[in-house]
Parts: sequence; C-alpha cells; structure tokens
Amino acid sequence: MTLAKYIRLSLADVDVKCGDKVESNSIINQRNLLDEYIRSHPEFSGCEVLEFLDDGRSGTNMNRPGMCTLLEAAKQRRIDCVIVKDLSRFARDYLTSGYYLEQVFPALGIRFISINDGYDSNDFPYGSAGNITNGLLSLINEMYSRDLSQKAKAARRLYAQKGQCISAYPIYGYLKSPEDKRTWIPDPEAAPVVQRMFKLCSEGASPTEIAKLLNGEGVPTPAQHKRATGSKRQLWNSERTDNFWRATTIGVILRDERYTGKLVALKTTLSELGNIHSAEPIEKDSWIVIPGAFEAIISQELFDMVQARKSRASRRLGPMKRHLFSRKLKCGFCGAALQRHKIIQGVYYTCDGLAWNGTNDCKSIRLFETDLVQAVLSSIRFQAQLAARAEERLDRQVKDVQAAQSRTMSAQQRIQRRISQLEVQKAETYLDFDLGEISQAQYRERCIKLGSAITEQKRKLDALAQTGDSVLSYADTTELGQLNGLKTLHSLQTLDRDMVETLIHSIQVYSENRIEISWNFNEDSMQMLAAEEDALMRNGN
Repeated sequence: MTLAKYIRLSLADVDVKCGDKVESNSIINQRNLLDEYIRSHPEFSGCEVLEFLDDGRSGTNMNRPGMCTLLEAAKQRRIDCVIVKDLSRFARDYLTSGYYLEQVFPALGIRFISINDGYDSNDFPYGSAGNITNGLLSLINEMYSRDLSQKAKAARRLYAQKGQCISAYPIYGYLKSPEDKRTWIPDPEAAPVVQRMFKLCSEGASPTEIAKLLNGEGVPTPAQHKRATGSKRQLWNSERTDNFWRATTIGVILRDERYTGKLVALKTTLSELGNIHSAEPIEKDSWIVIPGAFEAIISQELFDMVQARKSRASRRLGPMKRHLFSRKLKCGFCGAALQRHKIIQGVYYTCDGLAWNGTNDCKSIRLFETDLVQAVLSSIRFQAQLAARAEERLDRQVKDVQAAQSRTMSAQQRIQRRISQLEVQKAETYLDFDLGEISQAQYRERCIKLGSAITEQKRKLDALAQTGDSVLSYADTTELGQLNGLKTLHSLQTLDRDMVETLIHSIQVYSENRIEISWNFNEDSMQMLAAEEDALMRNGN
C-alpha cells in the first residue's frame, strides 16, 4: 500500500507568533501530525509514504502544484490512500471536495482519511462522504435534544413543586380551570359520580356491584362523558369497549389519591424527549406529592376507609387464579370478555356484556369449556398440517430458487463490473479536466456519454433487482421460523395454559359452533399458512 500525505499552507495562514490563531497550521506541524497518525496505526506499517506539498497556496481550487502531482499519481494508480490534517487542507470548496470523496476516489479505489474530522472512507459505504457533515449535524441535534429534554424535565418538576398540574388531561371527575389551565376544578357532572363510588364502596359494595349499578342507571362512562363534552382526546377502541362501566375502571378510580386534592406527579420518566420509549417507574419516595393543590372531591378519611376495605377484600380473595383461556376469550359481536361459570355439568362461558350493562344486545352465547378445548385442539392440529405442507412445498421449490438466484447474481455481477468500469472512466475524465489535459467542452461531452451509459446499466441492474426480490421471497421462506415448532403438533391431544399463551392471541366467539382464533404468528408465517389453506380448498381437500 502506498500512502499519500497531503500538506497545504495557505497565504492566509500567517506566522502564529504575530497572528490570532490558537493552532499552528505550519508545514512542520502538519507533517508531524500526519507522521504520528501513520506511526500509531499498525495497518500502515511498512507502507510506502509519499508527500505532496503546497506552500502558500489557496484551497479554493485544485490548481496547485502539489495537488496536481497527487491527482496525476492517483490517475496512474500509484497511491492507495490520501491522508490530510483536515478537509479544509484538501479543498475549501465543499462541492469540489465532496465530488472527490463521493465519486472520484471511491471509483479509483483510493481511501481518504481526514484526521481532525475523524473521517475514514473505509468506515462508510461507497459515496457517503457526506457523513462528515451528517455526523456533525447529528452531534448538534443530539446535544440540542438532550438539552431540551433536561429543560423540559426541569420545567415540569418546577410546576409540580409549585402545586400546578402538569398532566395533559384531568382525571375523570375534574376539569381544567378556565382561569388557570394548570389547576383542576371539580366537574359538576362527573364529580358526584366519583363521590358516589367511594360512598358505595365504603358501605360494602364491590367494584363489580358498583359497575352493574351504574350501567343499569345508564350513567355515562368516562369515555362517553369526554365525547359528550367535546374532548379531543383519542381513546383506544373508544367506540366499542368503553361504552359500559367495568370493575377494573371502578378499581382504578378508587385507588387514585388525587381525588383527595393531592397533586401526585412525576411517577414515571422518559429517557429522551421526542423518542418513543416506555415510561420508566420512579421510586415512590421520589414522587412529588403536594396536599391541597386543588379542591378535593373525596375526604382523606373516606379515601383511607375505602383503601382499608379493599385491602381486606384482597386478602380474603387471595391472588387471582388464571384458567386455561384467561384473557383470551372475547364476544365476537361486542368485543366484551366472556365470563366463566362453574356448574355441575362443567365449566361454560357467556358474553360478559350481559353482566356489565344489564342488557343482552349480543346473540346468546353458552359455550362449554370441553367443547372449546376440542375446537382449539382441532384448529391447532390443522395449522400444524398446513405448516408441514408449507415445508414440503418449499423443499420442492428450493432447487429452482437457488438456480434462479445464481443466474440473477451472475447477471448483476456482470452489470456491476461494467458500472465500475464506467465510473472509473468518469473519474479519470474529471482528473484530466482538473489537470488541464482536456477542455471544458471535451469534459462535458465525455461526462454526458459516460453518464448515459451508467444510467442505462443501472436501469438494467434495477430490473434484475426486482426479479431477484421475487426470487428471494421464496428463498427467505425456506426458514420456517415459528412454523418449525408448529408442524410437530399434528397429533396434539391435550392443551395447557403455556401452549395457549404461546400460540393464541385471542379467540372470538360467535356461537357454540363458530369461533375465530387470532394466532401469535408473524405476518410471513400467517401468509404461508393462508396460502396452503387456499390450495387445499381449491383442490377440494
């Protein structure tokens, strides 16, 4: 390998003894910096080192004796790597330096290193010299983002310490004050509902009983209330599952200490501003809690009484047991969770909507667990058969796929070699122009012809790439992934909770004879299974 050190001292680089420069740009200092860099990198040990020097030359153009000699050496393939102190030593014109770094040097196979910029073309793909600029911009943006994040966190903490609400939306039962958006006031419609919940619970009513009572009276749920009052807040699945009160909703409200007028803030934190991250919980001792920050809906005494009652109830009930299909069964009509019942004849499920809203808008569902287990087992075995068929089909196709890949890759390699040759010619043309060996008109004519030839070759390459993508789509599926395990379940006879959790996302129940299973398979696996099922149906199997 032959290294080319390029050193330039501009007319503007006056003697530092009488100048304002902090750093010397002298020839000696540049040479020492480059030599030390080469010595400190073992990969350059034993390499031939050539020095190209321009003393007192401007960097605004490439018409410099040392630079011209370097470019001629590059044209003759006598150098493999160019090393400079910084990019401004090579050229001050960004367009010129960018063209050399992105087009000329890569085409000629020449590595470029700018020490102070921390740039080495070996670290980046072909034609990515812009990473110097992009890296700087990324650093600035990162610093700005961090600074902004810290300022935002500090502002939120300051507001909270002053007893000002920092939540974007008030909790159910409160409204933002018209005079001060950081203060909550009781909602005249929702606050009495909250007060009633706490009173009923203190008198012994369970969250389930409270939910049934509110549903029976037609009291609007929090989501319904927000929509009725014109709130722009979007709630997940708000058009379906939040149209009646649930025990879980009641439980959340009964545990919220803010109804006593306490500001409870900064319970979680985000690692960075502007990125999507899960909220990380903060230790309770670090929460900001300000009593009397706004008007209380519930007295502290009533709140404490409710918490004590709920605690005793939890101890009586013990930990919740999960059955075989816990959190998996949904009504196919309303989306509500199915309710599990035990009788002498066995375990069965019904639509939970009836229990919550006191009406049965859905069709009657009464599905025994034994029948459900057999239906799920049958469906798993069927999916296993489809997975096995998919593997057999892929095994038959793999040889054809490999042959098609080989043909496509060979054609792509031929075209890529031709593109490389044309790009080398284009780089040499640019060097000829910079060295004054051809006129501007000749340079333009050659560039037009070479550019057209490169464009045509790239068009052919793109066409082959599209063909290759269609071929590779088959090759990628030779690895069945999730389906490798599924195909072994073709004779499955028993079902357990772990298997349900692994394989099934949800089960939509429409009747005793109709269920729809959503599987925990990725999209590619689902497409493969669907294709095999379609093939079976077409063949009448």
